[in-house]
Amino acid sequence: MSSSATTSNYLAEAETNGFLDLSELDNAVGNDEVIWTDKKQTTSTWRQLVPRLLIFLFIGLSSLAFTLSLAHYVLDIGLPRTLEDVKSTASHLDQLLQNSWTGYGSVTIVFSVLYLWQQAFSIPGSVLLNLLAGYLYGILTGGVLTSFLTAGGSTLAYGLSMLVGEPLIHIPWIARKAEPLHHQLERERRSGGLFWWLLFARLFPFSPYWLINLISPLLDIPVMPFFWSTVFGSMPYNVVCAQAGDVLNDLTSTSDIVTASLVIKLLIVSFISLVPVIWGKAIQQWTRKAMGLPIADDDDVEKSLRENDNLELIHQDNTIRHHDRLS
Repeated sequence: MSSSATTSNYLAEAETNGFLDLSELDNAVGNDEVIWTDKKQTTSTWRQLVPRLLIFLFIGLSSLAFTLSLAHYVLDIGLPRTLEDVKSTASHLDQLLQNSWTGYGSVTIVFSVLYLWQQAFSIPGSVLLNLLAGYLYGILTGGVLTSFLTAGGSTLAYGLSMLVGEPLIHIPWIARKAEPLHHQLERERRSGGLFWWLLFARLFPFSPYWLINLISPLLDIPVMPFFWSTVFGSMPYNVVCAQAGDVLNDLTSTSDIVTASLVIKLLIVSFISLVPVIWGKAIQQWTRKAMGLPIADDDDVEKSLRENDNLELIHQDNTIRHHDRLS
């Protein structure tokens, strides 16, 4: 039975009252069609999602087994879970680093694999690996290395989120909720402000990295600004951790690293990163005017965005019709 209780209730009420408003009947039938389409789309989404979740589980377990086996058989270490684990692991790895270039390469490769895996699956404890990097490689090298590894691992998480979460964005009610944010991000991308917003999100000390990694591909954020904003956005914190790792033996707790002054400094830096977003358009227009170049009209940008939105709506409508035919 394709009609829902909404239409049935309206017809019953109309029969009782002795009138039938065709416009209200059309609205009721239209609502039924939306609800029916939403239910069919949700069912189709779960059919696509379950196999992807199984693939994700397989990737997670197999990569965990590979990573731990590599660390154990090559360096005879495990994934450090406490500060004491880091201290004992650091002294062992430091000897391997000093012995030969082969030892240096082995330590760097295994450390990178551990870090990438931990970031890809958003496993807590990256601060411990940051400390280890500072102890082994020094402040500058350790900070830069962990920043690129943070970006690399986050990009892997981006890919995993795309694998698992892509069907979710086609659920109508999720798509409707995400549409305003998606359009805002598209406007920022076209105006050149997307990178700075992403950088702010990474620099802001209270931003959940795992959530940024999860939703970015679902909002069509391009990989390159995602990657580079993570590199530069994570660098201040990673350098501070590497600096603490340089005096690892003096630390008694990881809470010694994150102090109130550090949080304030990160807040200041994060808000400074918004300067190009807030005043970037005015600076860009002033520069183009000084160089004698044409200045972009806001109406042209909005018109382009509306045309793009219309194309997306047509694509979504065609997708729903395609799913309806398959069902």
